[in-house]
Amino acid sequence: MLPILTSLWTWLSALTVVCTPFIEMGVIWLGWQVGLGWLAWSTARFYSSNCAPPGTHGFVSSLFTMGSPVCIGTWFSHATFVIAYITAFVVAVLLITLWLWNRVTQDSTVKKLQKELATLQGKMKDTSPELEQTQHVSDEIQL
Repeated sequence: MLPILTSLWTWLSALTVVCTPFIEMGVIWLGWQVGLGWLAWSTARFYSSNCAPPGTHGFVSSLFTMGSPVCIGTWFSHATFVIAYITAFVVAVLLITLWLWNRVTQDSTVKKLQKELATLQGKMKDTSPELEQTQHVSDEIQL
C-alpha cells in the first residue's frame, strides 16, 4: 500500500508543477476581469444614481446634471471599462483557442495520424484494374 501512496504523491506533485503556471495565469485573468467588472458596475451605478436618477424628479434633474463634467467623465469611464472588460475576455478566449489549436496540430501523434490519412487517401486514388472493373460493372448496372 505504501508504494501506491508514494507514487500517487509523486504524480500529484508533478501535476502541481505542471499546472501551477496555468493556475496562476487563470487567477490573474480572473482578478483582472472581476476588477474591470466591478469598475464598470460601480461607474454605471454612480451614473444612474447621481446623473440620471429614476422617476419624474430624476428626469427633470438629469436635464441639468447629465452635462456636468462629473457625469460626462463617469459616462466615458463606464464605456471605457466595459470595452476593456469585453476586449480582455475576447482576447483571452482567442489566445486559449489558438494555443490549443497550435498544441494539437504540432503534436507528433496528430501529425502521424494526418500522414496515415494522407497515405490512405493516396491509396484510394490509385485504382487497381479489379477496382476499375467493379466500377465499370456498377456503372452498367445503373444504366
